[in-house]
Amino acid sequence: MTPSVYSRYRTAFVEALAQSLGVPASEIDSQVKPADPAHGDFSFPTFPLAKAQKKAPPAIAAALAQGVKVPGLEVVAAGPYVNAKFALMPFTAEVLDAVRAQGKRYGGGDVGAGKTVVIDYSSPNIAKPIAFHHIRSTMIGHGLANLHRALGYKVEGINYLGDWGKQFGLVAVGFQEYGDPARRKDMAHLVEVYVKANKRAEAEPAFDERARDFFRRMEANDTEALALWKEFRETSLRDFERIYARLGVKFEHMEGESFYQGKMEPVIDEIARKPGIKQSEGATIVDLPYEENEPPVLLKKNDGSTLYATRDLAAAIDRHERFHFDKALYVVATDQALHFRQLFRVLKAMGREWSERMVHVNFGRVHGMSTRKGNVVLLTDVLDEARVRAREKVQENIQAGKMQTDDPEGLAEQIGMGAIFFGDLKNRRTTDYTFDWDDVLAFEGHSGPYLQYAHARTCNVLRKGGGVPASYDAALLTLPEEQAVLRAIARLPVVVQEAAEQLEPSFVARWLLDLAAEFSRYYTLGNQDRSKRVLVDDNEPVKAARLALTDATRAALAAGLTLLGIATPENM
Repeated sequence: MTPSVYSRYRTAFVEALAQSLGVPASEIDSQVKPADPAHGDFSFPTFPLAKAQKKAPPAIAAALAQGVKVPGLEVVAAGPYVNAKFALMPFTAEVLDAVRAQGKRYGGGDVGAGKTVVIDYSSPNIAKPIAFHHIRSTMIGHGLANLHRALGYKVEGINYLGDWGKQFGLVAVGFQEYGDPARRKDMAHLVEVYVKANKRAEAEPAFDERARDFFRRMEANDTEALALWKEFRETSLRDFERIYARLGVKFEHMEGESFYQGKMEPVIDEIARKPGIKQSEGATIVDLPYEENEPPVLLKKNDGSTLYATRDLAAAIDRHERFHFDKALYVVATDQALHFRQLFRVLKAMGREWSERMVHVNFGRVHGMSTRKGNVVLLTDVLDEARVRAREKVQENIQAGKMQTDDPEGLAEQIGMGAIFFGDLKNRRTTDYTFDWDDVLAFEGHSGPYLQYAHARTCNVLRKGGGVPASYDAALLTLPEEQAVLRAIARLPVVVQEAAEQLEPSFVARWLLDLAAEFSRYYTLGNQDRSKRVLVDDNEPVKAARLALTDATRAALAAGLTLLGIATPENM
């Protein structure tokens, strides 16, 4: 895939500057930044050159600007800066052509060609409900998977289920006490059982010990215990698959901690050789230098049962052997930061140098979440409530003549889901955020519905204008607002690459808001001046060019929304 329009011009500007200065392009590449829109598109500061050249920065900038020539860029000095601005042509035509040629793939690239990334995300626990807080790992991971696929990576998405451990013992002994045999395949009933069992275990050590004993039976391959575990696991998986289908999320692999049952002893033996193990209060721990008050890495409890860390070590080794990954990402809450630091540290101490390619993609918490049903925040409850609230807004807009749709229920589902997804992904992943229904479902402002409406608006304009013209003259798009839209569109390939490199889907979310805002400013120009309307009267050449720009905006919005897993309705 050829470099994006934006990247190609930036590279040409960097190389021209480097040639003029007599230095390698790599030496100044990081110094070329986006410029203030009032001054251009790229900017290069000359302050670092002042000492060596013994000249004032403005004088250096003026001399550079005179000598730097890049076809398609207007290069000028502005005080101590050398600024470059896209010339109207051929930039305008190149952006429109690139979007038209790539369609839904616009924004992608091939930097990941021949490389593999493993992404561990979502990862709910068996026999527990998928709660609303799972939305963070699920949608951040889904966004990262989409970003890497767009850049040519082979993605191995893994839903690493918590299907092994004492918590399953709680479900099993809880079912013996509270279960209804007629509802043993009912996920909601298993959740009820778990809640009761967990509460009782906290109050009665003897009951908690029964749960631990059941798990020991599982690890000892007890036939009866494993049969019950398998039955309840399959019940959970059926429920999970229904929810993931609704979210539009697919995984290459649905694997659990149980996958590594019976495969951990070789790992423990390897650790015993390097870096070593030792006993502590009957438990087996990794022999590492620990910081003061740092808990040790436990491989086995004093009863011989394994732990999450043991299984994660086995899983990491297995994934590298299976996929030979170039990157392995764990999309897990910040709360688990110590666990992953220790996991990577142990692997490195074992001599597994590829551990340096493993990254904990941490994220913050969601605050302020509640539903009309109360404070039990299940993901399905939130999605259902989002659809109900969205349906109310859809009906209001239909009655007010502001919206048209043949499928109000389907549109409400798309809007509700888009609101939840974007409400999460617009935030920097490492920060906490406060959930607010009015904010996420607003049709104006920084919201999913606002972006979906922006996309639907472009579709509506194209329908009214008779569709995309077969030919047009890009040079007619001379309005500053038209050029601002084009510049926003041109940035998407760069944003996608930066979002993947920094593991930050919010970059795409923020770009979507920028593009939607630029197009809104452009579209509303016609309210004051009829000659600036997209569907301008009595000027077919200008109308054709503006329809081409509108279509490019539509395609770019659709590409960005799709990367975030958000539907793109054509009517709103």
